[in-house]
Amino acid sequence: MTNLINTLKTHKILILILLIALFFRTYEVIDRFEFAHDGDLYSWIVKDIVVNGHPRLIGQLTTAPGIYIGPFFYYMLIPFFILTKMDPIGAIIPITIVSIFTVFSYWWVFKKLFNPTVGLIGAFLYGVLLWVIQLDRRVVPSTPTNLWVVWYFYTLINLVRGNFNVLWILAILIALVWHIHIALAPALFAAPIAILFSRKWPTKKQILVFFIFLFIFSLPLIMFEAKHGFIQTQSFIKNLSFDQGGGNGYSKFIFLSYKATLNLINLIFSPENPIFLKDTPILVATLLSGLLLVKKNLIRLSEVLTLIAWIIGIFGFYTFSSTVISEYYLSNIEIIYIMIFSLWIFYILKFSKAWKIIMIGFLGLLFLRSFIYITSVDYYHKGYIEKKSIVEYIKKDSLERGFPCISVSYITTPGENVGFRYFFYLNNLHVNSPSSGSPVYTIVLPDELANGRDEKIFGHIKVIPPDQIPTKEEIVKSCSGQNSNLTDPLLGYTE
Repeated sequence: MTNLINTLKTHKILILILLIALFFRTYEVIDRFEFAHDGDLYSWIVKDIVVNGHPRLIGQLTTAPGIYIGPFFYYMLIPFFILTKMDPIGAIIPITIVSIFTVFSYWWVFKKLFNPTVGLIGAFLYGVLLWVIQLDRRVVPSTPTNLWVVWYFYTLINLVRGNFNVLWILAILIALVWHIHIALAPALFAAPIAILFSRKWPTKKQILVFFIFLFIFSLPLIMFEAKHGFIQTQSFIKNLSFDQGGGNGYSKFIFLSYKATLNLINLIFSPENPIFLKDTPILVATLLSGLLLVKKNLIRLSEVLTLIAWIIGIFGFYTFSSTVISEYYLSNIEIIYIMIFSLWIFYILKFSKAWKIIMIGFLGLLFLRSFIYITSVDYYHKGYIEKKSIVEYIKKDSLERGFPCISVSYITTPGENVGFRYFFYLNNLHVNSPSSGSPVYTIVLPDELANGRDEKIFGHIKVIPPDQIPTKEEIVKSCSGQNSNLTDPLLGYTE
């Protein structure tokens, strides 16, 4: 910590970059805090650990049948949930810390592997590019992906340079794949390739340290699998042969290329994305420009080939897998683009004073573009504040009207009837299904879908209080059963 503080004191530009990144990741962060199914899910899991006293070896069920996310993310949230008295707003704190540490890591990694100027450029690009900012503001288990990626990048380049003292870092990163996102696994193909390109072999001690760290940090997975008959291992093997509907072969490769191109376009141009570029070889041109950097003596050919092996690992696995993918599955190679841009900007900065002014102006425009967007975007208010306010209103109204329990119906577009259950729990509301006979509060999202008497609007969410009240006896009878809010299944949640 002392070394970190001393480093910050002597690196004023770095401090400015970190402050800029912090601003972009926290501007109106509470007002724009999304709280939907993922929010309900991670809050429910944290509640299970803290309130129910249930130490968990797994998190939520993923979209891959039979595969769960590891528990790291949920344990990371616990101290901050406790700090905010179990309010999910606490989840913003660790996510912000992770994102700012990722910016710092870009600086440190690029500085160590290339030079201090490249480190500052890389950290600045990561700190101000809008596509990255929007991903860093999400509170989901996969948000630490970019932190994982930058240290995997550091590990790969060190391996190809023959520095095997980083094998312990690789071991931790491998173990963390299960905790962050299984989509990171194909990237590991590049690690043995890096060792081969180094034309050296690690010592027995280095190999032993690697396996010790891998075993220690994989203990939650090992313990869960041993306890439950290796159900995830069996599911993973089964999923490899099971048609998941995502296609495979040449058409899948073309689809992957299209998604990767969109990722690159979003990274550079978001929010104004020139879609016509999707039909251009912008992806190939960017990667080929990385090869040109070898001639400029800014990176070694073996290092570029190792990074290409990273991309091949991703494309190769998903080409032959029927997994349904989105752009996110390819986002872990974005650090390669940022590296290429950083090295080219560094190279151009050395041309002349005029080019230095041009490039600094260009970087300033990147900052200005993100600043204008972040501070002026018309945000659709249907998140944390609105949902929390809706539930607090229902709580207050039901108490004033003497309802010992209530029921809730939803008039929403598909998939929008989420993000309320944990707030019902926090407000200690007994919530039944509408068929139970309890007084029915109707939640409408977006608010223009329906109208009702005495309706209340919070942002773009409307709540319509009960207008047909059952008798007191009928209400008491409807309240005699279980609290459905606590007992109904929650998609992705298991004990």
